[in-house]
Amino acid sequence: MNIVIAAEKKYNKLFTNCLAFGRHNLIGYETEMKPNFVKKIAEHYNPHILIVLRGVRSKKFDFLSSLDKLLRLRPNLRIIYLFGKVNEKNTDEYFKTVELFKSYNIYDIVPFDPYERGFSSKFSDLLETPLTEEGLQEIMESVKPEDNVADIFINQKIEKIVDQTPINITKAEIENPNYGSKVITVDEAPERLDEDVSEHITIAVGTISDRQAGCTLTSFELAVTLGQLKQTAAVFLDDETYNNYVSYHGLIPSEARKGCEINGITIYPLELYEDKNSSVRFSICDYGYSQINRDSAEFEEFSNAQIKICICSFNEWDINILADYLNSSLPYIKDINYVFFPVSQMNFAKFQKQMTKGHCKAFRIRNSPDYTLPCDWNKGVYYEIISKYVQIENVKKRFNLF
Repeated sequence: MNIVIAAEKKYNKLFTNCLAFGRHNLIGYETEMKPNFVKKIAEHYNPHILIVLRGVRSKKFDFLSSLDKLLRLRPNLRIIYLFGKVNEKNTDEYFKTVELFKSYNIYDIVPFDPYERGFSSKFSDLLETPLTEEGLQEIMESVKPEDNVADIFINQKIEKIVDQTPINITKAEIENPNYGSKVITVDEAPERLDEDVSEHITIAVGTISDRQAGCTLTSFELAVTLGQLKQTAAVFLDDETYNNYVSYHGLIPSEARKGCEINGITIYPLELYEDKNSSVRFSICDYGYSQINRDSAEFEEFSNAQIKICICSFNEWDINILADYLNSSLPYIKDINYVFFPVSQMNFAKFQKQMTKGHCKAFRIRNSPDYTLPCDWNKGVYYEIISKYVQIENVKKRFNLF
């Protein structure tokens, strides 16, 4: 028997497998019904069996209303109509469709869903043994629409229960095993003065998107990387971040206003930058979003930093923000190192070329286990940025970028 199937393209393989070992030949597969569909079936294909899966795309054509014309042209054509699963919403449509086909003495209209279990077996049986009126009636009587899940949730009475079980996420309960236990105030810290204080370098870290996170994380990773390069460094944080950070590590913010050392990193409130920057060779100032997009007259701190880093996003909803910033009149736009996180290498490569054409420095960093263990890739990026501005002596091995 020659067969033509009208169904979405995604079902092609399924039907092909069903017909692979039978005595039927698939001579046509139509993924869309157009106004010439009846003529194409009757004159071009002239099959023994036409199988139609409800929901196949139609363009200015209604298959059910064209049944009469098709059967007048090909009265011996066997039509199998796969309605799909019957549910509470389409029950009336199913029974009306069955009555229409029965008026033409067509009984092969079944609620089979190609994705249901056992479809191949039921479909093969139907091909070999056409349904009778009695067989169709049995199927109609057995159809029990499934409850609509959405309606069940909408109509279900939900008891409002307030769960007041305490949640303990203190440092002692969830401490990362990579962290050290060393938490001391700066008054107790060992002397950190460097011989090269005259070569003090300020690294300013900020972002241009209020949705972009990563400035503080990058600042900490920079400090760890510099420490591994035998350089002294301190991170300066805004008040809110500083207070939250020291509180988590068991210090009272008001008692740690002079700074502290946690996990080997010296941290100060940003307001102490002028007083404390001379104690280390590298000061890393986390400015976040609030001020980086001001012009140099209003935000001299970022403008005056020897090394400027901007954490950027390549998300579609942030690209316009970046484009506007890159084409603004700020005098230090081309001095900034634009560090993108998180972003895949494939997406980064799409934009890096344009950044380079505009004489902007673009870098990509990856996720690290935590800020005390920056991955090798990130350490390589940080070293590449820093080494363009200052010579770091006695470095035996550079971090590998790859």
